[in-house]
Amino acid sequence: MLESGNLFAVADGMGGHQAGEVASSLALSIIGQYVEDNLGLLDGEKLVEKAVAAANAAVHAKALSRSKYRDMGTTLTALYREGDTAYIANVGDSRAYLFRGGTLRQLTRDQSLVQALVDEGEITPEEARRHPQRNVILKALGLEPQVDSELVSVKIERGDLFLLCSDGLNSMVEDAGIEAVLAAGGAPAGLARALVDAALEAGGADNVSVVLVSFAESATVIPVKGEQQRAEAARAQGEGGTKGPGGRRRVLIWGAVIGSVFLLLAAGFAVAYYFYDQTYFVGSRGGKVTLFHGFPFWDLAAVEEQTDINVSALPLSVQQKVEGKMEPESRSEALKTLESLERMAAQMVIVPDVVGKSYTAAKKQLQDAGLEVAEPPELIASPNARAGTVFQQDPEGFKRVARGTWIKLKVVSGTKTKEV
Repeated sequence: MLESGNLFAVADGMGGHQAGEVASSLALSIIGQYVEDNLGLLDGEKLVEKAVAAANAAVHAKALSRSKYRDMGTTLTALYREGDTAYIANVGDSRAYLFRGGTLRQLTRDQSLVQALVDEGEITPEEARRHPQRNVILKALGLEPQVDSELVSVKIERGDLFLLCSDGLNSMVEDAGIEAVLAAGGAPAGLARALVDAALEAGGADNVSVVLVSFAESATVIPVKGEQQRAEAARAQGEGGTKGPGGRRRVLIWGAVIGSVFLLLAAGFAVAYYFYDQTYFVGSRGGKVTLFHGFPFWDLAAVEEQTDINVSALPLSVQQKVEGKMEPESRSEALKTLESLERMAAQMVIVPDVVGKSYTAAKKQLQDAGLEVAEPPELIASPNARAGTVFQQDPEGFKRVARGTWIKLKVVSGTKTKEV
């Protein structure tokens, strides 16, 4: 977690305990440093957006530096206050809420598989809370060189209480329960502690990070450029056994109990579990998304169905989940997961390489591939290239992106530019 002047953030690492701690700690450090270095130079929204981009680049570079950090990443939810406005950025499934006038409102949208299923009408929000794949996130800092963060802004009113939290809170305590705790009133520090306790009492299946922010100044106060203002805020952190900003910290007592039970069951009843034919999981075989029958350990599972879905056709974060074997589920749930992955793969396209082609031909090829072309194109001078041709494209060719992604083109200017 991070509290620095008018900047607050939570990050929840992934990719193994050590790598997750490194990813979350690095992301928080970079976003804090970027905001400090650029305070007064950029407006609040742009400052938060670029700070998140800098944190993503740093985590991605670290992930490529050593094999033990490969595929590491972290969620991030950050709030920056400028004057009477709170700017909030989100990547992953950590959340930001606003408690105003006795009512709790979720400000961010989870970038997760179950949220996509809810949006598509496949499952209800209630079913999403129990879905076996509820921990599968579609975006995280560090998985790719660039990431699009969700940005929202809120005009601050007197009495507002902003809540930033990891999924360890909202996965254990429903929004109505969070609202009830906050409605009880009290100092932010005590309320934050109460939220953490509520999550632990509900099972504490994941690590709980909570930041509560209450701005005491007038809602119309104007910030002084170049100077950080210290907002009166309170925060509390639900910790497992090890400390570290935003990481997947374990609750030791529950971890020990669950680990012991798992080991005893695995050692004593492995053969019995193998024949328990109600369990399926989605994984990868030969580069194809595959439905397995059995449990995803000890190589006891059998192939139930191999689909035509290429694992490489899925978003990177989902690829990693499939290749690492997704959570066990019933046959009917597993078939729904396959259908979701098939729709997801159908929405991904490979960007054609149109550099060197005329703008008209390039635009048609990109649109035929299901992509959007930003207009007008950016015109640049290049004496060594033919006027009216595409000089550069973003994203680059052969990159896999979602259908409908906007492609920016730079076109060579000159006497023939009008022909494009």
